[in-house]
Amino acid sequence: MDNVLKGIQKATLIAIGIASLVVGILGVLLPVLPGTPFLIVSALCFSWAAAL
Repeated sequence: MDNVLKGIQKATLIAIGIASLVVGILGVLLPVLPGTPFLIVSALCFSWAAAL
């Protein structure tokens, strides 16, 4: 059961990381949207997912 929960957590972190990476890249291209906070969140999500 613990492995299932870790798998769900890892998949959720990766999904959030990908979504924030896409928004961060859009933020780099669009002058209205800040990109740096989303790229930082993306890096944190990917690092936390790798630590699981």
